[in-house]
Amino acid sequence: MNAQGHSDADSKDSGRNILRSVIIWTLVIILVALGWYVATKRPYTAGDDIGYNLGLVGGSMMLLLLVYSLRKRAGFMKNTGPVRRYFAFHMFLGVTGPILVLFHSTFKIGALNSRIALYSMLLVAGSGLVGRFVYRHIHQGLYGRETTLAEAEQQLSESAESVQSILSIAPGIETKLEDFREYSVEKLEGAPERSWRFMTLRMRGHSLAREVRKEAWHALEQAAQKSNWQQDELASQKKLASERIYGYVEAVCSAATYATWVRLFALWHVVHVPFLYLLIITGIIHVIATNFMY
Repeated sequence: MNAQGHSDADSKDSGRNILRSVIIWTLVIILVALGWYVATKRPYTAGDDIGYNLGLVGGSMMLLLLVYSLRKRAGFMKNTGPVRRYFAFHMFLGVTGPILVLFHSTFKIGALNSRIALYSMLLVAGSGLVGRFVYRHIHQGLYGRETTLAEAEQQLSESAESVQSILSIAPGIETKLEDFREYSVEKLEGAPERSWRFMTLRMRGHSLAREVRKEAWHALEQAAQKSNWQQDELASQKKLASERIYGYVEAVCSAATYATWVRLFALWHVVHVPFLYLLIITGIIHVIATNFMY
């Protein structure tokens, strides 16, 4: 694909990301406004028809979270569709269910069994958000397949090749990028040092990318003066240089941190699954206590 093709694809991706962000933030604002109204005006209670049905639907959604686990582990569900679709459904339930339960409670903490069920739900929802953050670092997209270490290294190799054209006009950039790559894979003895590098690598990489981009742009401006480039050509070359520099830095970070993200995801899974079962148990106890003991 040529530079123009890359530019068009990136523009479309950028447009979709902006539209997605606008939709998400609009929904967040609406939900916050509705939550404030329900919490302050109390248009219904947890026990009347509206509150009860919100809790019923939200609780049912939380129970259906187990379907994803069944699809992954139960042999009789192997031919019922791709796992990624079940995961997308799992994510939808994990967001929508807790929201409905919160509206069911009118954002008010009630009896002991209600508190335990609510805290368990918030624990699972919070754990799910953490898991989503970790998940996206080792998968291709939110619902995509898992990226392998070999693929991460291949992406780094391709990014290194694409950035060569930038190095030819600004040779000083190569040393800085190579130093960053060596730092990303350097063997560090202490756990605190390794943890600090893991947590700060992308921030350091983005800072380097901004610095290197300025040098590349300066070199391009000098080349434009010598070759009498048009302004649109110079702007296009600057954009392409930025994309390749940031792409290379991101590829270095992804390859260097991949193994750590995989370990974190495995540890998260060990914690998240018991939380989910705790939620199911406390939810059932809450339903029994609410409907049969009062």
